[in-house]
Amino acid sequence: MSRLWIAILTVLSLSLLSIFNNPTLVFSASLPIDMTLVPAGEFLMGNPAGSDGLPDEQPQRRIYLAPFWIDRYEVTNDVYAQFVLATGHRAPAHSNPESTLWEHNAPMSGIGTHPVVNVSWEDSVAFCAWLGKRLPTEAEWEKGARGTDGRRYPWGNEWDFKKANSASYWAGRTIDFQSGADWEAFWIKGEGAKISKEKGVKGAVLTMPVASFPESASPYGLHDMAGNVAEWVQDWYNPNYYKDGPLSDPQGPLRGAIKAMRGGSWLKPAISLRTSDRDWGTMDSRPSGTGFRCAKDVY
Repeated sequence: MSRLWIAILTVLSLSLLSIFNNPTLVFSASLPIDMTLVPAGEFLMGNPAGSDGLPDEQPQRRIYLAPFWIDRYEVTNDVYAQFVLATGHRAPAHSNPESTLWEHNAPMSGIGTHPVVNVSWEDSVAFCAWLGKRLPTEAEWEKGARGTDGRRYPWGNEWDFKKANSASYWAGRTIDFQSGADWEAFWIKGEGAKISKEKGVKGAVLTMPVASFPESASPYGLHDMAGNVAEWVQDWYNPNYYKDGPLSDPQGPLRGAIKAMRGGSWLKPAISLRTSDRDWGTMDSRPSGTGFRCAKDVY
């Protein structure tokens, strides 16, 4: 065998050895900008019966997921504006004009780095498809938020209202609503209404620039997995899905009437910022507390 071939085989062997020692190198060459690779493996999804979790989070199960990429940040107004300009897709809008943050097909000045809101599930799907991506499943979103150790919040197990944009952050103390009447008393008639009028965008919406709480990133380096805006995910919402859903790469129910969202928002109480908390909305609704991030298959 010639010296040239010996040298070539040596280089190839060393390259393969480095890949086997670090499998993420297989994917790194095509890693999309501002996305994080979540490796294959199991994680704890939901909350066990008898815990302080809500019924739709039970039972807690060990779920296996294939590797996937997920956006490090919630989609911002500036990024969404590129989509609107390139495709002619409708601009974000709220049923109440006072909560609409875009004018003349562009975001208001000063909110470019805030997460886009007033987008429906359908809008979110269209944006992700434009980039060759998709919405994450509920399972992918939860693994991205809590990692493999079953933590309650992206940053750990201890609640801290200073670590995420929520009703508690703006009030300066832990806020938990026991009913819709409590929510209304805070946000419509009380302290929250005063805060949003004084500090909110257009005196209404209290989003903040993405990654405003860097110390609160998830184990995979994902920002705002608790608070700022709730996030649309792929699945239909079914409160009983965990009881008999698959244990490997669950895709959600085959059909439904409402879509799942995760993560809580600036409007939400402390309980809604837990990594296991589940929420929902009609797929054509465009709330002022809901945005999204995208995911992408590895293979």
